[in-house]
Amino acid sequence: MKGLVFLDLLGFSNMVRNDYRRAKDVLDDFFNIAYQLIHKNPEITGTLFSDSLIAYSNDKSLLLDTVCQLYRECLRMNARYTERDRYFLLPRGGISIGLVTIESKTVAPNINNEFIVSPALVHSVKMESGVKGSRLLVAVNLDNGEAIDFTCKKNTRTTLYDDDSIEFWSRYQYKDALWFSDLAKEEDEQKREIEELIDIAIKLVIDNNAIADNMIQHIGTLRIGLLSYSKFFEATRPSELFSDILHIFREDKYWLIWVALIEMAMQSKDSWAVSSIPVLNDFLKKVSLSPGWIEVLKEINKSRNKYIKSLFEQLYN
Repeated sequence: MKGLVFLDLLGFSNMVRNDYRRAKDVLDDFFNIAYQLIHKNPEITGTLFSDSLIAYSNDKSLLLDTVCQLYRECLRMNARYTERDRYFLLPRGGISIGLVTIESKTVAPNINNEFIVSPALVHSVKMESGVKGSRLLVAVNLDNGEAIDFTCKKNTRTTLYDDDSIEFWSRYQYKDALWFSDLAKEEDEQKREIEELIDIAIKLVIDNNAIADNMIQHIGTLRIGLLSYSKFFEATRPSELFSDILHIFREDKYWLIWVALIEMAMQSKDSWAVSSIPVLNDFLKKVSLSPGWIEVLKEINKSRNKYIKSLFEQLYN
């Protein structure tokens, strides 16, 4: 019973159609990052093909932490790119636990056949295909408490966030890895790194705001950054980052970011004070009568978003 991850690159097919050479540069960066991280962790076995990665290990927490580091390094690489509306490096995927059978056969001098038979691979591929943005979903079997397999080490570096809105297989719960944060680092360093990565995620949203579907993908990435940041958010002393995001994303088309901001703030250690933040109150007064707020209400009233709706209720109460 191994932990297995399947991931690929967001939007890579479009990159190849736009410019083969630029797409190859992005893929080279992905391969280099993946190779370096897996090479230094021999407990993990990985296979790279096209823009996809399959990796598995008996050490589930090490696999999770390594993949989260890969996500951080890939996002950081985007700060070096130009034309981020067309070329960016963002993995998305899923991790699950299951039997993994690998067989290698040489069927002819010039044909090698290696195949993997694994329910975990089928599950992880299913998760990858169903998420928006650079997210890493972790599947937990409710019948045997698999969550502990991913958090069993004292030095586990990743926080898992329950996401009740995700449904794939019955009897499973799905958790988002809050990969912007590396718990192995000191808190001040963690905070600085999250803020640095959120800044890159903000730029990706802005650079891709012309096409709604593309923008939604990048908002999905930013949401994971904001949720990673919630442990450092202080409602009694709101950060400049929080104020800047409220200022930058006032247009109605950014309503999903409004939801993510409130979701983040209402999980802070002093969430009781969120409703008294002046900059947030001013913001809500302006947007609550806008067409974008209609979309917010539709979203939080979906049956799969009961938890987020409860956070809004706490805020308004």
